[in-house]
Amino acid sequence: MIVGYRSTIIILSHPKLGNGKTISSNAIFQRSCRVRCSHSTTSSMNGFEDARDRIRESFGKLELSPSSYDTAWVAMVPSKHSLNEPCFPQCLDWIIENQREDGSWGLNPTHPLLLKDSLSSTLACLLALTKWRVGDEQIKRGLGFIETQSWAIDNKDQISPLGFEIIFPSMIKSAEKLSLNLAINKRDSTIKRALQNEFTRNIEYMSEGVGELCDWKEIIKLHQRQNGSLFDSPATTAAALIYHQHDKKCYEYLNSILQQHKNWVPTMYPTKIHSLLCLVDTLQNLGVHRHFKSEIKKALDEIYRLWQQKNEEIFSNATHCAMAFRLLRMSYYDVSSDELAEFVDEEHFFATSGKYTSHVEILELHKASQLAIDHEKDDILDKINNWTRTFMEQKLLNNGFIDRMSKKEVELALRNFYIISDLAENRRYIKSYEENNFKILKAAYRSPNINNKDLFIFSIRDFELCQAQHQEELQQLKRWFEDCRLDQLGLSEQFISASYLCAIPIVPGPELSDARLMYAKYVILLTIVDDHFESFASTDECLNIIELVERWDDYASVGYKSERVKVLFSMFYKSIEEIATIAEIKQGRSVKNHLINLWLKVMKLMLMERVEWCSGKTIPRIEEYLYVTSITFGSRLIPLTTQYFLGIKISKDLLESDEIYGLCNCTGIVLRLLNDLQDSKREQKEGSINLVTLLMKSISEEEAVMKMKEILEMKRRELFKMVLVQKKGSQLPQLCKEIFWRTCKWAHFTYSQTDRYRFPEEMENHIDEVFYKPLNH
Repeated sequence: MIVGYRSTIIILSHPKLGNGKTISSNAIFQRSCRVRCSHSTTSSMNGFEDARDRIRESFGKLELSPSSYDTAWVAMVPSKHSLNEPCFPQCLDWIIENQREDGSWGLNPTHPLLLKDSLSSTLACLLALTKWRVGDEQIKRGLGFIETQSWAIDNKDQISPLGFEIIFPSMIKSAEKLSLNLAINKRDSTIKRALQNEFTRNIEYMSEGVGELCDWKEIIKLHQRQNGSLFDSPATTAAALIYHQHDKKCYEYLNSILQQHKNWVPTMYPTKIHSLLCLVDTLQNLGVHRHFKSEIKKALDEIYRLWQQKNEEIFSNATHCAMAFRLLRMSYYDVSSDELAEFVDEEHFFATSGKYTSHVEILELHKASQLAIDHEKDDILDKINNWTRTFMEQKLLNNGFIDRMSKKEVELALRNFYIISDLAENRRYIKSYEENNFKILKAAYRSPNINNKDLFIFSIRDFELCQAQHQEELQQLKRWFEDCRLDQLGLSEQFISASYLCAIPIVPGPELSDARLMYAKYVILLTIVDDHFESFASTDECLNIIELVERWDDYASVGYKSERVKVLFSMFYKSIEEIATIAEIKQGRSVKNHLINLWLKVMKLMLMERVEWCSGKTIPRIEEYLYVTSITFGSRLIPLTTQYFLGIKISKDLLESDEIYGLCNCTGIVLRLLNDLQDSKREQKEGSINLVTLLMKSISEEEAVMKMKEILEMKRRELFKMVLVQKKGSQLPQLCKEIFWRTCKWAHFTYSQTDRYRFPEEMENHIDEVFYKPLNH
């Protein structure tokens, strides 16, 4: 099913349903989704499809915006044959043709916080024009811009390009040598510090700011890359040719860029890996990556091939290395954290990367460090996580992030990816998405294939279409709720939304409507059964319910102990029969007995908890407690039933395999530990059995909580590894395994928000944003 279409309730004739029964179908019938738009749905969908096609094409058009700053440095390179002639006169032509109306050069369109970038780019362009005695009018206008905007040089609210404190003062000195009269106050602290030569270490990346004082021969020897560049920086490579004119590979590097871009250069080159990584990451953040599965797979296959070859473009750049590791590991590629070993030590990192490391590098290293799946083999990631977390927390404490978006990204990264709601994050990312968004190195830049109107419109429309489908599915769930008269069993309508909200991130995708609805129904049914077995029903009534389920096809001969049992079982029977019928159609075989047996297991263990544990007759061993309570929590019941609704034929043997058992076991323990850690205080007051109280028989409460957190982290990683790493000989489809990880992830998010799992007040706004609130970008 393509996005923009939804499942509908239609009348079907099927031998298992009988004529005239209703069933939600994705595969048999589809029609357009009703979405409130300011123009016709047909026009909207045509625009949606066209935008998607153009985004697909952008995978083959990977480039960055022109950099006035770097182009100016390339323009200053003298000819091999004469020091009085430019080697790349076409770059001078570009500078003359691309001056902005206010007399400046820089990123176009600019941004209010990029005045330092504009000042740096403008001064570099003025140096190039003055050196070759061209563009008198452009020089005059550029000097005017610098005079009026020089207040920004030392302004702490402005975003500084990397190395600005070194490069800009150095360019002022060069301007003086060229008799270029700059109306700049040299008492500005930024300039004053640089003129006092305070910066002496780790400045190779911005060596153009040191000029003749550099040992260029040594820098080329130590830092020249296979493509001939210094740090993939056109500006630094050009400076090497200005101050040290005897390197053929530097010339070839600059020529290769101009062969592609004719008369300008970007601020980094090559750009393919950078652009691919950023594009895939952006599509995932916007929540639209499912539309581009084949393009993303092709891109990641290429990145993985280069990763295995230890490609320089990836491994010479901390950001690229961290991003590639994260995207590849999360997409099930076999990548080792050993490749990040050089970033383990904070002091070594800054000693080799320099004082002017971008916050993006630290941020990406921290994101990558959260993907540990092995306690021993991934200790590298744990060490990186420790120092990057401390570094970013300190930056936040000291208000070290000028850019509001940078600060927000850091705050989000510090929360750990597995406790963040993808739904909320997709919405936030779309709302903050800007066509004119930028990144900054020594110059600000944009990626046209990442920041563009097509992706902006496409993301909004996709969110609206998904929101419309969620609204409709929620209405279907409410009709089921009313048909089954669940209000008589003590549930409010509010709980319907909360239950369905669980299903959306665990079973995403418009084509899995039946699986989502089944998941939400099972959450509701399990809650009802749990309430009855825990407190609402007597022991005899619980035994009555179990006997009714055991004699499913002959339940009428059993009879009901009470009206409450009759109401409960009638609703339960009707719902399971409907779900079993849909599952049989999808699987091509009857699975009803399996569903009933799963429920029986849960009910019998719930009864044991009540009769044996809660009464105080026996105190369970810790292993027994975790085994029983993870099952009664639904860690097998719901994920295993969901497998039948994923559009994949799944055998009985596979559902009874050791691999499935391991996934169920890990998921159940994670859920139980999260619950017990959150509710331990309340349950201790109530006298209920909890893992904290069981552990406190031999250790203190503080030690018990610490022990549980250690087990939780170990089991979370174990589950993560089961899902990410393909087990040899495994026949379990990836989609089936993902259900368990998403269940774990949603539980982390839920328990991070509130101490009440069923009706959390903190969830109200989340429900509103997912189901009802328009984006209003």
